[in-house]
Amino acid sequence: TQTIPLLTFVLLLTSCGPAPLPAPTETTAATREPTRTPKPPTATPLPTASPTPTSNRSAAFTLVENTVEARPSASDAYAPASLGLTFPAGGEARTGEDGRARLDLTPDGTIIRLAPNTIFSLPELKEENGEPFTLLELFLGQIYIILTGGELQVKTPSGVAAVRGSMLGVSYDHMTGAMTATCLEGHCSLQNDSGRIELIAGQAADIRDGIISRDPRPLTNIELQDWLDFTPELKDRPDLLPSLRDRIENLPPLPRPRPRPRP
Repeated sequence: TQTIPLLTFVLLLTSCGPAPLPAPTETTAATREPTRTPKPPTATPLPTASPTPTSNRSAAFTLVENTVEARPSASDAYAPASLGLTFPAGGEARTGEDGRARLDLTPDGTIIRLAPNTIFSLPELKEENGEPFTLLELFLGQIYIILTGGELQVKTPSGVAAVRGSMLGVSYDHMTGAMTATCLEGHCSLQNDSGRIELIAGQAADIRDGIISRDPRPLTNIELQDWLDFTPELKDRPDLLPSLRDRIENLPPLPRPRPRPRP
């Protein structure tokens, strides 16, 4: 029949066709993307710590009269102070009813005078912006400063008195909280939470019951006499106080009130 030859022809035609393309093979990510050599992490330089600034300032007793005691820190016991004794930052000192003392700060030459029945500490003795900075804490009594450079502050529980390049006296009564700042020369200030007051030579200000003076007042004769009694350096330097020289030379004899005993 004719069916068989036709089937044979179809089979021959199929066998002569082009060979089928091979199935695509799956490629991996490693062959799709070129291999990159990892770069070592860039080292970030650590900031160099600035050296802690050091101060060559120091304090020492240059005069000790009668009962004067000191200790290097609040945790140490008091011992009698002696001439030339170094008084470190953090140290405390106290005077008896008949005690007086003078401390000199070097190299700036500032003088600190302690009256009888006084207790104070020296929390900070350093430099700020290249200038001397001193912080005293007065617990009771009277303290007098003749500052030759930088700034000095006197802190009490009632307020803070400050002086720049001049003379400041501070008294504090631990029983009443009364505080007084006397400015003998230059620029001084007194402040607490109730306000701030600026003082010039011959002026004083007070804190009573936590309230600061509204205005400066003149130094009283007793306050001026205290300066002369407790800072004898002034008697050798009449040129230091030209604005107060007339008052100083004409001070009347004054009774000396008995200092309040320390606790």
